[in-house]
Amino acid sequence: MDVKDIGKKVTNPELLEAMRALKDKQEGDTMKTLFEAILKAVLIVPAKFDKEPQPDENGKIVLDKNIKVNFALLTNQSGDKVLPCFTDEDTLNASQFDDSFQKILLPYKQLSDMVVSSKGAISGIVINPFTENCCIPAELMIDYHNFSNKNLVQKKLTPGSTVKLRTPRYQPVQMLEECSKLLVKYPVVERAYIQMMEEEKKEDKYLVALDMLGDERPLLSALIPAMKPHAFGIEIAFVKTDNPLGQKVKELAEPFYVRADLVDDADDDAEEGTEE
Repeated sequence: MDVKDIGKKVTNPELLEAMRALKDKQEGDTMKTLFEAILKAVLIVPAKFDKEPQPDENGKIVLDKNIKVNFALLTNQSGDKVLPCFTDEDTLNASQFDDSFQKILLPYKQLSDMVVSSKGAISGIVINPFTENCCIPAELMIDYHNFSNKNLVQKKLTPGSTVKLRTPRYQPVQMLEECSKLLVKYPVVERAYIQMMEEEKKEDKYLVALDMLGDERPLLSALIPAMKPHAFGIEIAFVKTDNPLGQKVKELAEPFYVRADLVDDADDDAEEGTEE
């Protein structure tokens, strides 16, 4: 484990702006902007070592396996332990963490790994706890962690398992509305479909199929926090339509989202057919 350039100047202007916007207006768009910013962020985390780490021959400070790192934790109003992180030196200096703490620079991915691997001991992170006080709960971090590490649902299916698809008995209307609002901002997505997926010995889940080009991970980082509050506690999985499972969803379901220019093209085709 490296101590990332202790003393290096760190700034996160996009993340600061996103956190302040979220405080003023908590809705899907601001939450999306926050996650887009935090996924790129490197944050300062206060910690203490049981002995002073030494630089290597290149002057880089490296923690060997014999050095124990004790990360500082705060207790929130619910009595849960959260990991404090800071966007820059100024916010850290305004906190209770004095010079007795080392300042470790960690990207969000490593922070997420720490929270997930704590198995409930850490209930999330809090960014700039004494100023913006932006909390990211472990549940939300774990959701994205699972999607980013396992990628899409077709990679999580148990080999040889039986999968059944059906139309949801009760359409999650608000969830699909939130999804559609975000998809408008991603022109790589042409259409989106939904089915319920039944897999042996597992809970039923919503399966959203995306007809899209390119990398889906930046899109999922926005979709997950926007859709989850409206999913009635049901897990949401994603798949692209360029594989057999996604193609089957596309065959069975009408799209709940169609990119605007494609809607216009379909209307033009229908009008031309009528004239003939």
